[in-house]
Amino acid sequence: MLRVAELRPSDVRLVDRQLPLSRLDQHAEGNSTYLIAWDDDAPVGHAHIAWHRTHVEVPEIQDVFVLAEHRRRGIATLLTQAAEDEARRRGWERISLSVSADGNLPARRLYEGLGYRDTGDAPVRALGTITLRGRQVEVDDTLVYLAKSL
Repeated sequence: MLRVAELRPSDVRLVDRQLPLSRLDQHAEGNSTYLIAWDDDAPVGHAHIAWHRTHVEVPEIQDVFVLAEHRRRGIATLLTQAAEDEARRRGWERISLSVSADGNLPARRLYEGLGYRDTGDAPVRALGTITLRGRQVEVDDTLVYLAKSL
C-alpha cells in the first residue's frame, strides 16, 4: 500500500540507504521538510519542501524523486499533492517548483497537469559546482519556475 509521510529521525538511516536524500543537511537545520513515499515498509520516493529563501518567495517543492522500478504509478503525484497539503496546513496560499527548461518534459507535463503554471520569471541558469551532502556536483541547467495557488 502506498502512503506518504514526513521523514522521521528514526527512518533517516533506512531511507538514506534507498533514496538520494541530497538535501538532508537542510532538513536537519529545520528549514525544510522531506516527505517520503512508502510502499508498505519500503521507501520508494521523496519530495523536499524548502520553506524559506526560495526563488518565488513561497514554499518550493524540490527534488521529487521516485525509484525507477516504481515510476509511472502516480507516486510523484502523491508526493506533490502531499507537499501542497503540508503547505496549505501551514497557512500558505501558493507553492512553487522548478523544472528544466530543455529537459525532463514528462516532469513539466506532470506539474502542468496538476495545475502549476509558469510564474513569468526569466529562466534561471544553474551553472557551476554545488555541494550536495558534502559532495561536489557539477551542474549546467536552465530552470523555469512554476507555481500553483492552493
